[in-house]
Amino acid sequence: MNEILFYVSPSGCDQNEGSRALPFKTIARAQEAARQTDAPVTVEVLAGTYRETLVFDSRDSGDTYRTSEQAVITGGLTIPYADTAVPSPEILGRLNPEAAKCVRVIDLKAYGILPDAYDTLFPIGSYHTADKYDGWRDGINIEVFEDDRRMTLARYPDTGYLKLDAVLDVGDVAEFPPQNYWRDWASHRNPRGGTYIMDKATNERVRTWKDTSTAWMFGYFYWDWADSSTPVAEINTVNRYVKPLFVSHYAARAGALYYFYNILEELDVPGEFYLDRKNGLLYVYPSSENAVFDISLATVPLIQLSGVNNLTLSGFTMTCTRESAVVGSGSGITVDGLLIKNVASHGVVLTGSDNTVKNCEITRTGRGGIHLTGGDRTTLTPGNNRAVNNYIHDFSEVYQTYQSGINLNGVGNVCAHNEISGSPHMAIGYGGNEHLIEYNYIHDVVLHSSDAGAIYSGYDWAGHGTVIRYNLLKTIGGEGFYPDGIYWDDGLSGQTAYGNILIDVKKNGFLVGGGRDNVVRDNIIIGESRAPISYDDRNRDGFVNGGWAHQSCDTPDAPHWKKLEQVPYTSELWAAKYPTLARIIKDFDKFNDPDFPINPANSVVENNIIINADARFGWMAQSVYDYNDIGENYTYHSCEEAGLDAETLKFVTPREGFPDIPADEIGRK
Repeated sequence: MNEILFYVSPSGCDQNEGSRALPFKTIARAQEAARQTDAPVTVEVLAGTYRETLVFDSRDSGDTYRTSEQAVITGGLTIPYADTAVPSPEILGRLNPEAAKCVRVIDLKAYGILPDAYDTLFPIGSYHTADKYDGWRDGINIEVFEDDRRMTLARYPDTGYLKLDAVLDVGDVAEFPPQNYWRDWASHRNPRGGTYIMDKATNERVRTWKDTSTAWMFGYFYWDWADSSTPVAEINTVNRYVKPLFVSHYAARAGALYYFYNILEELDVPGEFYLDRKNGLLYVYPSSENAVFDISLATVPLIQLSGVNNLTLSGFTMTCTRESAVVGSGSGITVDGLLIKNVASHGVVLTGSDNTVKNCEITRTGRGGIHLTGGDRTTLTPGNNRAVNNYIHDFSEVYQTYQSGINLNGVGNVCAHNEISGSPHMAIGYGGNEHLIEYNYIHDVVLHSSDAGAIYSGYDWAGHGTVIRYNLLKTIGGEGFYPDGIYWDDGLSGQTAYGNILIDVKKNGFLVGGGRDNVVRDNIIIGESRAPISYDDRNRDGFVNGGWAHQSCDTPDAPHWKKLEQVPYTSELWAAKYPTLARIIKDFDKFNDPDFPINPANSVVENNIIINADARFGWMAQSVYDYNDIGENYTYHSCEEAGLDAETLKFVTPREGFPDIPADEIGRK
């Protein structure tokens, strides 16, 4: 059966036949025509901008939607500088003199934009607590872009962060001090927000604001891996305090980083905006009189997929939605060569099996890049979803923590030959079993956290089978922040890492957080990491000594034990694959037994080559030595001493006993 071809062009007409000579005007009309055929359909979308959101289902299976002319699918509205106006004298009077010369206003109502698109300012941050408060809900904010760059809601300071001078009252928090939990937190409503003290200089700045009722705060109020935001309930410049409306989940501390935002008087540098939500007036500070503004209006993904099989999307530029660009479920979906930018959430989010995201560039997302979920943990059936040869950079611009460039969940999915850079937090996150993470080039990530990893997973005694190999991690951490390269957090077990090259990772090249059945072998770690390899025993220390991790594992109903029971780890299938996991015992009186899961047993750390000025290996807990036969690892003061070419990352002469690392194959192909 021959393939049918339809064409779409902005200059076309939906009453046309859809040929190249007489194309349709909209992609949706081509989809309608495609559904009326019995053969596979290819829809060729010609150059232009298409303001559409599309929904594909089983009726679209087997079809291809492509562009070879970089057609753009957008959920936004474009407004040139020429269509902006001078603000009212009242508004100009609240701005500093330089800003007053430059700020322009856009009346959203004149474009038919209804108040429900902008009247609510939603919280941001991965750990905000808005859902604890009556009358508040989560959502995604309207966004503004100038010349393809996300504008910033007017804030103080314009860049960087303030520091809390002191904390008078932490509020009704979920956890404080650390590892001291409010047992009724899940059901507690409207917790008290607390009281924070501003430094004197900030207090003087706040005095200049005519109206503080719109002010919000964003920050890392306790941990540098937990970002959140809150409206300001009260500011008192006499006593230098600020009261947040939403409590910080993990409390607050002196010196914590934060900034104020959503303040008209702070609209004072190019690239900022302020939105009068009551009157629908958008104030922008342009970078030039040639500026073009895009306002994100779509509140759904640009493309939604539901139960579709073997659909191909190829070549499009996708931009300006208050959601993710592509979201859905199905099998055999191919997303190829998309440029995704300026979306509020993620680039591509797919659930199902045998789906592939390849050759895409994803940038300036509010959250993450590619999320793939598939496979069955009960049967260990692989999902076979693949993220291959993508370039994901400068992402997680709004939500600052736990937003992966690529995330794998389920069983048996692949992340290979991608380049990931420019993120405040992690590059690759994963959960489940038997994923393959290989040949990725990861650099300049985890720029704003010290307790995080470029490749990260955690908290699963049964998360066996993932292999991390032949990845290059370079320049991990930013100024003042000291994160890890590969981080297996809070008891994660059954992981294997070999053939990786880690260069200039600021804290730990590898951080193994107390788990078991882990293998760290044949890796090269170069640079002044504080501890190139670190392997602690947090679960054992918590159980035996009452250490900080005790509440995760010291009773039969603790989280680790509950999570273990969610998978059939003693079944015949699981036992055949993971025999050490099947041998786990539950007798709390035998806590020293190697098969009691708090103990970091059955692990391998050997044949790693470590190069730094002090020839420093790192640190491992005594119990790691007690429960394992730790092999030989090799430390050197320089690449020259190790016989390693620092440019090619190859050994000058083959090194006996150390497998060749195919460094020239790492990264995008």
